[in-house]
Amino acid sequence: MKNLTYKQQRVISEIFKELKPKPKTNTLEFAKEHGYLSAESSAITGRFVPFAYQEDILRDTSCDDIELLVWMKSTRVGYTKIVNFSVAYDIVEDPCPQIIFQPNDSKAGEWSKKELKPLLRDIPYVGDCIIKTREENNLNYKAYPGGFIESRGGKSANNYASATAKKIRLDEYDRFPDDVDGEGDPYELAKKRTESYWNGQVMIGSTPTIKYHSKIETKFNETDMKFRYLPCPKCGHYQILEFKNLIIPQEYRDGVKHWHTEDTKMKCINCEELISHDHKKAMDKKGKWRQTKPFYCCGKWQDPKENRHWFENKDNEHDKRNGEALCIECGLTAEYNRIGRKKRGYHIWAGYSFQPNTTWAKIAETFVNSLNDAEKMKSFKNTWLAETWEEKAVTLNTNNLMNNAEDYDYIPNDAKILLMTVDTQDDRLEYLIKAWCDGETSYNIRAGKIMGDPINMFVWDKLLEVSQEDFYTQDGKKVNIYRSFIDMGGHKTDEVKNFVKKHPSKFVLLKGDDKEVKTNDSRPIATLKQAKKDESIIMWVATTKAKDIIFDRLALNVDDDGYIHHNNSFDEEWFNQLTAEKKIFKKNKRGFLEQTYIKTRERNEALDLEVYQLAAVKLLQQQIKNFDLSKK
Repeated sequence: MKNLTYKQQRVISEIFKELKPKPKTNTLEFAKEHGYLSAESSAITGRFVPFAYQEDILRDTSCDDIELLVWMKSTRVGYTKIVNFSVAYDIVEDPCPQIIFQPNDSKAGEWSKKELKPLLRDIPYVGDCIIKTREENNLNYKAYPGGFIESRGGKSANNYASATAKKIRLDEYDRFPDDVDGEGDPYELAKKRTESYWNGQVMIGSTPTIKYHSKIETKFNETDMKFRYLPCPKCGHYQILEFKNLIIPQEYRDGVKHWHTEDTKMKCINCEELISHDHKKAMDKKGKWRQTKPFYCCGKWQDPKENRHWFENKDNEHDKRNGEALCIECGLTAEYNRIGRKKRGYHIWAGYSFQPNTTWAKIAETFVNSLNDAEKMKSFKNTWLAETWEEKAVTLNTNNLMNNAEDYDYIPNDAKILLMTVDTQDDRLEYLIKAWCDGETSYNIRAGKIMGDPINMFVWDKLLEVSQEDFYTQDGKKVNIYRSFIDMGGHKTDEVKNFVKKHPSKFVLLKGDDKEVKTNDSRPIATLKQAKKDESIIMWVATTKAKDIIFDRLALNVDDDGYIHHNNSFDEEWFNQLTAEKKIFKKNKRGFLEQTYIKTRERNEALDLEVYQLAAVKLLQQQIKNFDLSKK
């Protein structure tokens, strides 16, 4: 170098500077510098600024020490953005083959179109790395120097074969089949794709579904099970934000419960201070992710939640050991995390989120609106609380139900509507007349049979007569059946349709549909549809959903909203039929877990009539202005 001119020395110095390896960075630093929120997938666009609770997770996506990263989450916590920026990081900072699996091929294409394409467009630093040839750049596959990113559907075994990648991501894991085409668990199939890399990583994220059948819960329980601890702004005690500590003020006016969700606050478990939502962001900035997985060390099992003994390097907040549980005897990190590469899990729910529609008040409002509706409550627990839904194993004793029967033969004074439902059999019609009150509390007035083959007109004449009867409230006010709903299933469909056509203002056709068994099926219990063949208007009933609610309500106390009252006219046979089914879970041909009801005895007409009643009142609440029985 001494014999070179100054100009030559500068040129060589610049060359060596370019050849010098870049310092090791991580996904968090990358996202802070380059992250951008695209309009296609974000309500707020522009530079990405991670929330405090996202930082450790972002950092872990680029950590070679972690072989499995699990995020058991609610919606609205920014999971998709973390996936996107980890993909971008592995394109430019740590080029490698990577595959993202979605529940099906359609979802795989949707992610590529709505998430990956805008990301490559809005972050040129990343997009410029993509090879632009047609063979190397299509919707679901994009190559770059050192690797590729490919999106695939997760329900076909062929999509796991012949693929090798350093990074595998499984998105919405609970929607994957339990057994992929008979070849095994989707996680195990995906993990095999990374075995060529000593530092391969599988990342899994999902909202949970049904307890004991949720795949994300199972994988989360294999990890160190980290929860976010935040300090109380008054006493400084670190604690997990839990929904059970969310205090929703309520009062009774004229015997009716009123919720004040707008004043919802979180109660500190230590000093019992009521913390307002305004403090959440400042609390989260001081928050810490901490291991809760029990572990065995020094001859005994230890629970980090009880011991509250974690590793913390106060001089380095990025120390990889921060938050790991320590043995109270030897002071070493948990045995679980000592051997081999780590399996790290994060649990987070909407209570930590900073989205505009996830304030504690909004969460409380959603909870209140879900009361007495099993499907809404299931969705609330899964998608807001990131908790599994535990199906109630309702065992109802016929004698107990009979003993709860009451002495009344009138319509309650506060009844809003009187409805009749009809079940069609080959040799009879069976009907139930029910009064509905606020809170969807109901009073069964009378059940009856009209014997005779429905092919005979006298059967229908008798039904019409029943539908036109006068009923009276406790105060003597006359009440009539507002509308009747008739099952058109079975062998008498034509006879039912002909009768309803003659009395369209009084009777409505209905048909049960027990195939609405998908865990996240969003269809309502009752839906009006028009038949293509003869343009008949039919109420389709999601029977499995309705039975879930009815079995929950049969287990309620008499003062609870939604309680089903019976008078003394209902006999033992009625109650036997009412409890004639039980819920089971089984796998379909594709390996997905489905719930269904099976008969425990032959006759179940009483349960069917209750199902039709619930569907009918749900439908009318959609149709009639200001008619809302769900108000508390």
